[in-house]
Amino acid sequence: MSSNRIPSLLAWCSTNGIVIDSRIEVVEHDTVAPSSDPVFDMEENIPRRTSYERCIRVCSRHEYIDFPCTLVHIPKTAVLSTKSCFISPQIAPIPYGHGAHLALALALYGELLRGSESRWFGYLQSLPGETVEIAALWGAPIANLERCICLDTGPMAGDHEDSGTCDISISSNCSRCARVHDGRNAKAWLEVTEAEQELRGLLAEISQYYTDIVEPTLRRVSNPRRTQSANGGPEDASGRDSVTVNPGFKETSLSGFCHAYSLVSSRAFWVDAYHGLSMVPIADAFNHVNENHLHMETLSF
Repeated sequence: MSSNRIPSLLAWCSTNGIVIDSRIEVVEHDTVAPSSDPVFDMEENIPRRTSYERCIRVCSRHEYIDFPCTLVHIPKTAVLSTKSCFISPQIAPIPYGHGAHLALALALYGELLRGSESRWFGYLQSLPGETVEIAALWGAPIANLERCICLDTGPMAGDHEDSGTCDISISSNCSRCARVHDGRNAKAWLEVTEAEQELRGLLAEISQYYTDIVEPTLRRVSNPRRTQSANGGPEDASGRDSVTVNPGFKETSLSGFCHAYSLVSSRAFWVDAYHGLSMVPIADAFNHVNENHLHMETLSF
């Protein structure tokens, strides 16, 4: 199937000063998973029975690349962080720890909700559209059931309300519910391990952050109170300067925020003392295993 993800990404990179070495290329890779579950193809507008997970990766052009060398130059103006995002004035700076992940997830989620209005749209449209299966979200219905096919149909709808998923087997037609079951089985393997201790309470913290910070912040930004401050600028209800342009946000949801959180947890880099944890276009498409002798460096100028 054809896709505009790569051309759109490369055009965005060119516009934003990202220089990619000619010895490498950014490619789209389809991981094909034949399935008995009917999956609706949003691009072709038809149901199909093959599941495609489209991934973007960086490959060499069949040419040996000696090292050390620089393969991609990424100006810091192209970095997406809590300092550079559209809602930056509304996000309290958190330099490290889980709070930094949550804050960057809010910054990223705000840009994702803006769609084509976002300055990073060319980059954002290349990111996975599904929630990345990080351990913190294994078996969590709220992170996987936003577009579940049986949420509003038949007697199973009530089961979703009680348990977060319909009580079905892995072979059910509902692939999203099957994904929740699979995640719960995977999480069971972590019981009585240090990993379980690390993950304990993490989902509750994400949910609480969404309720206390994400929802109020995005509501305030998408519907700014156009009152006048003493200096003549617009203020929100708290008296702080508010964003004056309505970004046309889509409806927010905890599952949508979990999607952004999963992208941050699986792709973000610490850039510098100013930006902190950030989304770095193209750098996040490389395979950073030690065997590749690949790493990212930040220049101070």
